[in-house]
Amino acid sequence: MKIINSCSLSARLRGELPPSVPLPATLQTVGGRWFPFAYLEYCQARRGDRFTVYPIDMPPFVFLSDPKDIQAVLTADPAELHPGAGAATIAPLIGERSFMLLEEEEHICGRRAITPAFHRRMVEGQAAIPGDVVEREVASWPLDCALALHPRVRSLTLRVILRRIFSDQDRALEPLHAQLMDMLSVTASFLLQEPKLRHLPGWRGKWRRFVKQRAAADELIYALVRERRAQEGGQTADLLDMLLLAENPDGSAMSERQIRDNLMSMILAGHETTTGELSWAFQLLAHNPHVQDRLIEEIDGGCGEEYLTATVNETLRRKPVFPFTIPRKVVKPTEIGDWTYRPPAQLAGCTYLMHHNPELYPDPHSFRPERFIEEAPRPRTWLPWGGGRKHCLGRHFALLEVRTILREVLSKRRVLPAADRIERPQWRSAILVPHAGGRVILRARR
Repeated sequence: MKIINSCSLSARLRGELPPSVPLPATLQTVGGRWFPFAYLEYCQARRGDRFTVYPIDMPPFVFLSDPKDIQAVLTADPAELHPGAGAATIAPLIGERSFMLLEEEEHICGRRAITPAFHRRMVEGQAAIPGDVVEREVASWPLDCALALHPRVRSLTLRVILRRIFSDQDRALEPLHAQLMDMLSVTASFLLQEPKLRHLPGWRGKWRRFVKQRAAADELIYALVRERRAQEGGQTADLLDMLLLAENPDGSAMSERQIRDNLMSMILAGHETTTGELSWAFQLLAHNPHVQDRLIEEIDGGCGEEYLTATVNETLRRKPVFPFTIPRKVVKPTEIGDWTYRPPAQLAGCTYLMHHNPELYPDPHSFRPERFIEEAPRPRTWLPWGGGRKHCLGRHFALLEVRTILREVLSKRRVLPAADRIERPQWRSAILVPHAGGRVILRARR
């Protein structure tokens, strides 16, 4: 058995970790940043289902694509593998007291407070919530011209998640919506991934603008929290109510800062990721008209959602916003497969490569929703929502939202390609989205 003795990123450490492609750290960083899907496939083709990437100024990342290895990472003792460290990139957005960044008991406590608001029964019982917002927004999208859908879908999904969290009318949430749209535009830059940029000319002003926008958004959130807290006899109908009633491990109530950080966590998770997946869905539908034809036929016929659900599942498989699970920071020696990992390595289950394994998904690079009708997703080899203690809390709400928006658009529009090929992926904070904004042409159906 190989033992990984990780004191520094030296040649000796490289020899003890799973193999890496023979490229300097600069090119490995460029490959992962600018060609994420292709670079992962390149590494796997040359080094197999376990390989290491050495990014600049970061600890080594070990990518695992064998289903058994991925399950071992997801189910490992959190005292040995810390998943909170993997979300550190978005800490300036969600705050240091977010449950996403906390470990062990503090993480469980915060997660327990949020879970009921996004439970399947709660979501299904309020399935009509996004409908009116979706219909109004989609009707405003222009026709018969090349249109970047990502910014428009982003505005829509933000309205939907704000309604889910605060249960207030659009007018009351409009100032917060506008402020968050400005603040979250920082995710399109590398300022979150590269802290050093924040001190350089040209970037320093952008970072200061973000900090100012964040402070303005925080004031609006705190005002909503204080207003709700002052009300008497409220019901635990939305996430804000649930957080106001939540307790810390010591029995104390959550502070305003904790509530703000947890609210921002769900705003970001329920907004950016859903937007990215919808942008990929429209790209794939535009370039696969036979899939779109069958989906429109099902929608027009009112005969259930079997093919719609399969289309969403295939989109999650083919073009995921998360190509790997939240990286786990090794804090104690951990044995997985034939390796024992030690600090400072980080382990990532590469679900993108697993979902494109031809033995698990034949013809993996084809967009074929039928594969999820012929056979139901298998839990251990189908992980678009992550797994273990860090699986996506809002997945049921996200699926409802994606199906609702796709159904609304395709019931009245045809989606046509605006370019010869599907757009390449581009990082937006911690997720992958179409690099040109998901450009398509919408045409009224006749």
